[in-house]
Amino acid sequence: MKLNTMVLQDYDVFLGIDVDKKSFAVTATNKYNVIGRQKMASAPANLEHYIQNHYAGQKVLCAYEAGPTGYSLYDHLRSKNYACFVISPGNLLKMSNERVKNNRLDSQKIADQLRAGQLRSIRVPEGSYRELRHFVNIRENYVEKRRQSRQRIQSLLLFENLHKQMKDPDKNWCRSYFEDLKHLECNPSVRLRMDTLISDHDYACSQLLMVYKQMRQFIADRPEIRDYMSYLCTIPGIGFITAVTVLGRIGDPALLNNPREIGCFAGLTPREWSTGDRQQMGRISHFGDGVLRSLLVEASWVAIRKDKELEMFYHRLSRNNHPRGSAQKAIVAVARKLTMRIFRVLKDHRPYSVH
Repeated sequence: MKLNTMVLQDYDVFLGIDVDKKSFAVTATNKYNVIGRQKMASAPANLEHYIQNHYAGQKVLCAYEAGPTGYSLYDHLRSKNYACFVISPGNLLKMSNERVKNNRLDSQKIADQLRAGQLRSIRVPEGSYRELRHFVNIRENYVEKRRQSRQRIQSLLLFENLHKQMKDPDKNWCRSYFEDLKHLECNPSVRLRMDTLISDHDYACSQLLMVYKQMRQFIADRPEIRDYMSYLCTIPGIGFITAVTVLGRIGDPALLNNPREIGCFAGLTPREWSTGDRQQMGRISHFGDGVLRSLLVEASWVAIRKDKELEMFYHRLSRNNHPRGSAQKAIVAVARKLTMRIFRVLKDHRPYSVH
């Protein structure tokens, strides 16, 4: 959501807020210049009182950067009918010659760019979609812990030259593989470290299973999300995990405006350096959620085996690119096209039909 000139004319005061754990630094501007500064304890009620005491009867637009403090300030301001933008730190314009940075200057920078209509708000998840994002974050956290524990086990085997003692070193991480690890002959200190790593892996797996079950129950209790999930799972390559990650990241699909947005969420849109009649496209921006992007790419490898149109698209791009890296470029393009299908089934509230 970005302000335009007509929207800017509706507001009298623009509040830039630099938020940290202990304090709020606030700069207020009107349509022409700075009209107030204030530093206060970091409680949303304090900011509300400041607005009421200094700008009562005026239309106020607030903005602050997304960060570790979350959305509590946004929720409070919206509950009191104040307009509020939550801004991605990467979208805040910075001068190349800046040499001084503090909370006061940051709040003024936000206020100035807000007044000029240069800021774009992130889409703040609401209600059940915010809870779903917590589930997605928890799952990703334990997936990462499981991956780390596996890497550390492999590193330990290699460091102690124990990988040669494994009956089948290329075996997947199945139960028999861990049984072999538990009975591996080694000195006491290595045995203790190995057992600790195995315990870390088992804990991450048990937590993943628990999160998965609770996520299933959470979705089953919410008909709207359950319906969206069913539509997404009809797209070839998209299963439960990919579908729930898509909804957890984009929030309410009703707020989507155009098919390109989901590609932006995943960082699948290309960079561009064009001028005049010369058009030059680059690699994907990577300016988005990396986990969602990797899941969509994995889903694309399945999709090209089940969807003839995507398969033809993939092979056409592969032939048109240099053999080195052509498969990677083509499958990323398929993932980008997959986001278009995701957008369509979510907006039309219908399952996908494979042609």
